[in-house]
Amino acid sequence: FSFAEDKPSLKDLKVDEKWDALAGVEFLTQDNTVTLQGKSIILVDDKYQSGITLQFVASRLLEKGASKVFGLCAVKTWRDDDNTS
Repeated sequence: FSFAEDKPSLKDLKVDEKWDALAGVEFLTQDNTVTLQGKSIILVDDKYQSGITLQFVASRLLEKGASKVFGLCAVKTWRDDDNTS
């Protein structure tokens, strides 16, 4: 998958603002001939901060027919204040 345009920086946004920022960017699958119907998908991300990007992408993949989506992140950031604001 990819975002149709550069996604906005989420780093300094509050949790409730992050989803809205992502929702404004078009979401594309790399090859429109690939079907996601009934597929299990593992998302790999470099870091986990609030989890919003993984949740957002997972929701879009489920909307496109995936049956299960799992997230795997390499590191967790030290910063947690955006998770409560």
